[in-house]
Amino acid sequence: MSREGYSVISKKVVHEGPVRLRIDTFNYNGKVFRKEVVEHSPSVGIIPIINNKEILLIKQFRHAVNKYLIEIPAGKIENNESPYEAAKRELAEETGYTGVLKPLTRCFLAPSYDTELMHFFVAENVSKLDNPKKMDEDENITNFVVELKDAIKYCYDGTIIDCKTVTAIFLYYFALHSNNEFKNN
Repeated sequence: MSREGYSVISKKVVHEGPVRLRIDTFNYNGKVFRKEVVEHSPSVGIIPIINNKEILLIKQFRHAVNKYLIEIPAGKIENNESPYEAAKRELAEETGYTGVLKPLTRCFLAPSYDTELMHFFVAENVSKLDNPKKMDEDENITNFVVELKDAIKYCYDGTIIDCKTVTAIFLYYFALHSNNEFKNN
């Protein structure tokens, strides 16, 4: 695929904060377009596996959608932190567990307007930490364990509606059932 006929005219930052919002003006095939872009740090998502058949999931309130969502543990990569280090930290902070992390894949979450690239990991041999780290003040998280077959069902019946979680569960299920070895990304 070529980017022929595409050129950026300007990028204007209109908000600075934990995320940046900018308005891009660009030319594509002789037409000028404007697009809002959210600049977001890369992030991690972790699928903690218990007994090879169960997944440790979290439930937390999400202000933007005014709902409690069932999700995999996840969070942004901090400055000077590798995806692996961030996954280890987020797993501990959001669940109070640790495990052996293996990279699964990575993908953009919403590339039509957002730059966030999520690195997915599988955490195997998970165990409870003696002194878990404290979660962020704005997080109200509860943990629960679900069988993999039920997690798949929940993705189809609308119980799980968080995109990163649906993606992670299906990718893990596919890797498990195709004897795929998780690859470094």
